[in-house]
Amino acid sequence: MVSCLSIRSPGLPAFAIVDLLIVRRFFQWAPEKLISFGMRRAVDAPLMAETLRAVILGLLALTREGRVDVGELRSSLRITDESFSTAMGLLRGEGLVSGDGDVIALSINQRLDLAVKAVEAGAGFEAVSRSLGWLEFEEMAAHVFEENGFRALRRFRFSADGRRWELDILAARAPYVVCCECKRWSKGMGNSTARGIIEAHLEKAGVFAGRLPELAERAGLLGWRRAVVVPVALTLSATPLDIYRRVPSVSVLALPSFLAEFDGQMERLASFRVELPPPKPRPRQTVLRRR
Repeated sequence: MVSCLSIRSPGLPAFAIVDLLIVRRFFQWAPEKLISFGMRRAVDAPLMAETLRAVILGLLALTREGRVDVGELRSSLRITDESFSTAMGLLRGEGLVSGDGDVIALSINQRLDLAVKAVEAGAGFEAVSRSLGWLEFEEMAAHVFEENGFRALRRFRFSADGRRWELDILAARAPYVVCCECKRWSKGMGNSTARGIIEAHLEKAGVFAGRLPELAERAGLLGWRRAVVVPVALTLSATPLDIYRRVPSVSVLALPSFLAEFDGQMERLASFRVELPPPKPRPRQTVLRRR
């Protein structure tokens, strides 16, 4: 880690030092790279932090539907050619941007990493959320679960009580089965509509838990003796109220850290414990032998 002394120079204001530390922290630069990067004036540090945010948000917005031409990305941003080239070089060096020649293509992993980088570098949750597609939001959430050892199923449908139900994401890692409701909330859960959605999701999770012994094979739980069903609301943006009726509301960008501490949070979360029957032995096939 570069200390404040290693980047301090006469006349360098405090806000510039903060932005230099942001750059050092999130892009893992060595001291010599800070010098070659062109931060020779106090104004360079905040301008580059702003440039990085702009380039990342532009990349996320323009690659929602697929690939984008480098020239198209450049023309969409109000920055200098030098700043654009430097920022793109850094992103490529970190493996956050890839492509063939003048065409940029981003994988889901790269888009998620870029979204997290944008927020960490000072971009607002709302700005990042607007750059993410709805179906991509669900795919990113499922991918985060899979990266943390869960088996994730998309749009899991089942019937119960004379109705058809659907779970946006069903993520399983013994003994937990996380039922996710994915919603694009811009004002969080601090209103009656959002609270109503949570109430409905809590009911849905309870109905699913009641049917789980019959659904175990479809849900990939064969061999499990018990399961703990946990309802979770996933959002694109951070929400002011992070939990209601013991159901957490988690931004997809904060999901990795939430899952890293998942076991330790169980006492405060709503859950349904289900005993699962042992798997039925498969009938042995009788083979007739000729005498």
